[in-house]
Amino acid sequence: MVDANPLRAVVLGGIAWNTMVYVDEFPEPKPGTFFSRGYHETVGSSGAGKAMNLRHLGADVTLWGLLGDDEPGRRARAFLKTRNIELITETDPTGTPRHVNLMDRDGERISIFANGGATEFDVDAGLIEPQLRTADLVTVTIFNYCRRWLPVVREAGKPIWVDIHDYDGSNPYHDEFIEAADFLFMSSLILPTWRAFLEERINAGTTVAVCTHGSAGASGLTAEAGWVDIPAVPVTDMVDTNGAGDAFFAGFATEWLTSADLAGSLSRGADLAAAALQSPELAPLQ
Repeated sequence: MVDANPLRAVVLGGIAWNTMVYVDEFPEPKPGTFFSRGYHETVGSSGAGKAMNLRHLGADVTLWGLLGDDEPGRRARAFLKTRNIELITETDPTGTPRHVNLMDRDGERISIFANGGATEFDVDAGLIEPQLRTADLVTVTIFNYCRRWLPVVREAGKPIWVDIHDYDGSNPYHDEFIEAADFLFMSSLILPTWRAFLEERINAGTTVAVCTHGSAGASGLTAEAGWVDIPAVPVTDMVDTNGAGDAFFAGFATEWLTSADLAGSLSRGADLAAAALQSPELAPLQ
C-alpha cells in the first residue's frame, strides 16, 4: 500500500489521435452514403486512457509512448499537457497512430486503425528508469514493442499491471504479457470460460485477476478473498463508452494501492467507469 503522498504511476505504451463518429446504428456492409449524428476528435488508446484516469484521481502520472512528428502527434501532446501528465515520447517512424471509431447509440464500437503505428521499436529504457524507481504502479500496454518493457520493469522490482482486454483464451500474442502480469485485467466479451482462466492465473501466482463484463458488472479474484462479483453502476446519460475500461482500471488500482480490499477496489472501479461513460473523453472531464 502507498502512503498519504500522491500515488506515482508509470504507464508504458498506447497513445493515438482518434476520430469518433457517432451513428444511430452501424451501416450495412455495402457501398453507400451515410450521415452521422456528429463526430469528435481527441486523444485515444489504452495507455492514454489509463494515464488520464489515474491523473483524474490525483495520481502523479508519467506516460511513455510513440507519437509521430506530425500534426496529430502535436495535437495529442498538447491535449495531454492540459491534463498535467508528464509525457515522454519517442518518434514513431510510421507517424502518429490514428483510429476511427464508429459508435452506435448503444455504445457499441467498430474501430478502424487508419494508422496502426509501429509494431517493432527499440525502446530506450533509460528514459523511464528514474520514474520506475519511485513508481507505486507500473502498467504495460499490450503493444508488441512494449514486450521489451517487461524485463525492465521486473528488474526494477516493480509489480506489473497488465490489461489484456478482450482476450479469447488462446491467442499466443498475449502469452508473454499474461505470464508477466502480477495484476491481470481482462474483458469477458469473447471468453465465456473467463472464470476458469483467471483461476488458472491465480494458481500460477498472479496476485489479483479481474474481469469486466460491461453493463453486467465485474468480477475479481485473489487467493485470499476468493471470488467477488459486483454489479455495474447504472448510467442514464451515456455519452461515449471509450475509456470506460481504462477508468475501471484506474479506479480499482488507486483503491487497491490504498486498501488492498478487493470488493472496495471493484466498486471504486465501477464508479469511475460510470463517470467515464458520461464524458466524451477517455476520462471524466471533472
